[in-house]
Amino acid sequence: MTDTAGWQNLASTLRELHRALMERARRDYEREHDVALNPVEQLRLLTTDPSFDWLRGLSELMADIDLVHGAEPLVLAEITPAVRAAVEYFITPPKPAEMGDAFAQHYWPYLQDDPHVAMAHAGVKRALESWPRPQNTDAASLLHERHRLAEKARHRRGYH
Repeated sequence: MTDTAGWQNLASTLRELHRALMERARRDYEREHDVALNPVEQLRLLTTDPSFDWLRGLSELMADIDLVHGAEPLVLAEITPAVRAAVEYFITPPKPAEMGDAFAQHYWPYLQDDPHVAMAHAGVKRALESWPRPQNTDAASLLHERHRLAEKARHRRGYH
């Protein structure tokens, strides 16, 4: 999966998932703190407040995908399994014996009781169907592939 449409579809579905998660987290924050956030306040909270730390990893993944999808075809062919693995790291439920990270601790309850999050989740899963599967799908391997993708993105940014 190195065609432009596949990359754009994945990026689009991830943005929709991120938007649904942000909206849900915003509503929870407003209810818990008895405030109404404007878009500037919401952006500030998303980027700096500890209440939204859990969502920053997905934000960073989206930025990394945006950076690497413009790479040469050989690089794209090499990195596509890492992209799928990086996305699956976020959208694969932790095993029953695992607690899951902060993202999972917010994500899975939201997925269960917010139809917008559930629909966005399904959209990401559909977008991934045509992407090559990573060889290993255990949590450590998926996290390793996430780091590999981040390194490729840093290289594209010019950070070595």
